[in-house]
Amino acid sequence: MPVSYIGMQHPKMKVPGLLLTLLCCWAITGCHQPQAPEYYGFQDLRIGHADGQQATLGTTLKFYNPNSFSLTLKVAEMDVWVNGRPTGHSLLDTTVQIPQKDTFYVPVTMQLNLQGILGNALQILLEKQVTVTLDGKVRLKRGAIPFNRPFHYEGKEDINALLQGEY
Repeated sequence: MPVSYIGMQHPKMKVPGLLLTLLCCWAITGCHQPQAPEYYGFQDLRIGHADGQQATLGTTLKFYNPNSFSLTLKVAEMDVWVNGRPTGHSLLDTTVQIPQKDTFYVPVTMQLNLQGILGNALQILLEKQVTVTLDGKVRLKRGAIPFNRPFHYEGKEDINALLQGEY
């Protein structure tokens, strides 16, 4: 005699309510966009080769990952302004592993426009501070899922600390 399932779930299609609830919670909490890393400053400022209107600047940027999961930085590109004048551009296409809830460092090399810096020279000497603005985008990976994030930083930096590399 055939069994009728009218008004009932088929036994093979039954999903426990707890499992469905757990899957929904995981989808909501596990798929959110990661928080942007927090900028903590830089260290080891190095001025390299200079010729005419260009100079090479190297430094190490310090960040903190507030996320409870690790990430991988694949590409970072940024423009640098000093006191509102375009000063440099940097492109990083080296993989950097970012640990969860920890500090990490990103080595950066950029080409500086010396005219942008010299145009600010008098203001820099008088004020002893500069406003540094960084605008760019990064390509990150969480597991196998890549995504892009824009970033922006603006802050006052002490000239003496910049020149002595005290960050």
